[in-house]
Amino acid sequence: MKIGLALAAGGVKGFAHIATLKLLEEYNIKPDIITGSSAGAIIAGLYGLYGNSKKVYDKFSNAVEKFLPSFNKYTKKLNKSAGSWGILQRSLVPIEDYYPFFRYLFGKKKFSDCKYQIGIVTFDNSARTSLLITEGFLVDAVMASASVPGVFSPLWIAGTLNTDGGVLSPVPVNEAIQLGAEFVIASTFSRKPLDYPKDQMELMFYIDAWKDVEIEYIDLDKANMVIYYRIPYEWHEFQNYNEIYQSALSYINERREEFDPRYWR
Repeated sequence: MKIGLALAAGGVKGFAHIATLKLLEEYNIKPDIITGSSAGAIIAGLYGLYGNSKKVYDKFSNAVEKFLPSFNKYTKKLNKSAGSWGILQRSLVPIEDYYPFFRYLFGKKKFSDCKYQIGIVTFDNSARTSLLITEGFLVDAVMASASVPGVFSPLWIAGTLNTDGGVLSPVPVNEAIQLGAEFVIASTFSRKPLDYPKDQMELMFYIDAWKDVEIEYIDLDKANMVIYYRIPYEWHEFQNYNEIYQSALSYINERREEFDPRYWR
């Protein structure tokens, strides 16, 4: 039976995926196929290369620590992006400012260098469909998959502009099945808005968040097992990466019987 692991989009919440990987390692389960959108793409690519959850945590956390100071100058603008600044700008972070982060993570490694079959999901802006990438340089595919619309510039992949894979595939379960997975484990997060909107602009984001929830339900319905983390942080609050990882480990340990492979169907 081919086991697939679908890793959800979610920014810094992606550190919780590493707890999922650690759980599988403890049961000596090696997924045959790993798909990822956005933050899930980062974890999928790193685990594909290293095949070890500790190495994934070390690499990802080192990258965050190294580049967090340069990101911080943009996080303040995120709270203002609903105003005139966000309306008038094409993107918040120029590509030359976030490319070094992904180059640090993946360098010149290719999909063919991975220990597992990896599928990275992006959103094709022209075709308006999800694009499943399985070959080429990891840095290009992962960076495109993690390009949050309005925050990062879209990237050219296969002759078309691509943005965040979470637009249509917040949890790429379908893509794991497409690659041949017969049993799919989905690792994801709560996407329900924390606060009720205070104005019309916030209402737009609030409605968009609920659309993500509905899209995700469709994906999760095809998963055989779902690990669902509830993380009370925004996707861009990278300074909280270790708290997110530790809370995910606690969640796993508290519900270990639920995730025991002996009860998988």
